[in-house]
Amino acid sequence: MSVDDVQIHNYMQQLYEMSGGDVSTEVSMYDIGAALGMDRSEAGALAEDLIIDGYAELKNLTGGICITSAGLQLLNLDTGGPGEGQDEGRLELGEAEVLTAEQVEAVEDLVGEIRVAIAAGGFAYTQVEELVIDLKTLQIQLLSSRPKTDVVRAILGSLVKPLEKQPETERLGIRIKTIIGSGRA
Repeated sequence: MSVDDVQIHNYMQQLYEMSGGDVSTEVSMYDIGAALGMDRSEAGALAEDLIIDGYAELKNLTGGICITSAGLQLLNLDTGGPGEGQDEGRLELGEAEVLTAEQVEAVEDLVGEIRVAIAAGGFAYTQVEELVIDLKTLQIQLLSSRPKTDVVRAILGSLVKPLEKQPETERLGIRIKTIIGSGRA
C-alpha cells in the first residue's frame, strides 16, 4: 500500500467513524483532516479526490461531506443494500414530474456505482471527461428542491451508450436503460 493509499484509507475510516457509517450523516471534511493531523488545504484536496471518485459526497459548500455506499465498499463494509443482481429493479423513475426523496437517494447511489465503474473501465480520457461532466450535471439536478424526472432520465440516457461499449460497464449500461425506461408506455 502506498503512502497515498494509506492516507485515503485513514481518511475514509475517519469519515466512517465520525458519521457512524450513516450515508446521510454530514461531517466536516476539515474536522476529519484535523483528527488525522492534516491542515485545511490538505484535508480539502483529499476530500475533493474522494468526492470525484464517488467515495464521499459533498453536502454543502462549507465542507460538509458524507460517506457513500461506494465509500463503504472501499472500506470492505457491508452497505446493507442489495448485492450483485439483487433487487436491481428497485429504482424506477416513473412518470411523476419530480423525483421523490427515495428516488433521489437511489439515483445518488447509482451515480456512485457509475463513478466506480468508470474508474475501473477502459475508457479514453475524453470519454471519462464527458461521463464525469454528465455525472456532475446529474448531481447538480439532484441538489434541486424539485429534481425533474425528465432531466434525470435524459442525463442517465446519455450515459448508456458509452457504458454499454465497455465490457466492464456493459451490465451497468443495460441496467440504466431499464431504469430510464421504467414507467414509459
